[in-house]
Amino acid sequence: MANFQTHLNVGILASAGATLGLHVAGLVPGSDTLALFALGVIGSLLPDIDSDTSKPVNGLFSVLGAGLAFAMTLPLTDRFLPLELTLIWVGVFLCVRYGFFEIFTRFTVHRGVWHSWLGIAATSLAATNIAYWMWGQPPESAWTAGLMVGIGYFTHLCLDELFSVDLFNSRLKRSFGTALKPFSFDDRWSSLSMLAVCVALAWVAPDAHSWMDRLDLDGVQFDRLAEGVREQVSAAKLVFGDWFSRLRDLLPLG
Repeated sequence: MANFQTHLNVGILASAGATLGLHVAGLVPGSDTLALFALGVIGSLLPDIDSDTSKPVNGLFSVLGAGLAFAMTLPLTDRFLPLELTLIWVGVFLCVRYGFFEIFTRFTVHRGVWHSWLGIAATSLAATNIAYWMWGQPPESAWTAGLMVGIGYFTHLCLDELFSVDLFNSRLKRSFGTALKPFSFDDRWSSLSMLAVCVALAWVAPDAHSWMDRLDLDGVQFDRLAEGVREQVSAAKLVFGDWFSRLRDLLPLG
């Protein structure tokens, strides 16, 4: 399994490539690229949220608590006094950092439902709804935010699967197949709960028609996007060397 630093480094590369590709294709303005890049990096670290013994996970819940606290207090600046806003901020932060964290760790296992396609869908939809309902972003920007979180999340799961392959001893580790799976085979109740969450988030999500219309690119935009993707793939091959060819030769042996 890849360590935190590896996930962070690859998440940065993947998020930068995706953000630049969307910008080159004319789908996002330059002013949004930094925020989308940050969302992609955050998404690349989210799958390990179910590892309650990890220091990065504790840090992640601290950042999540602070982010939600700001998201809930900033819209209330005209309604409450500074001291009241401070108390609300502290209350939200403590609730998320310690209350929600404790509940979460009791009902999750590492490499469970959060390491699955359902995890990608849930976090992407959650990011979309947060961007739309709490940050007041238009539907196009909200769905793009969810897309970036999903790209980062997917990158993490792919990297976990890649590290489940022992390229030098030509074998698959026992952890192979536990990260990039449709749902948790060992805990079906968690999978059903996650599926219900996805359905609920999709139900309240903003209208995606205008966003899909933008993705229905004309020929010029599609050529630009395809060229950007080809450039990113070429760069990835240079970074990872012959890992892709080794993995392709190894998998049929498993």
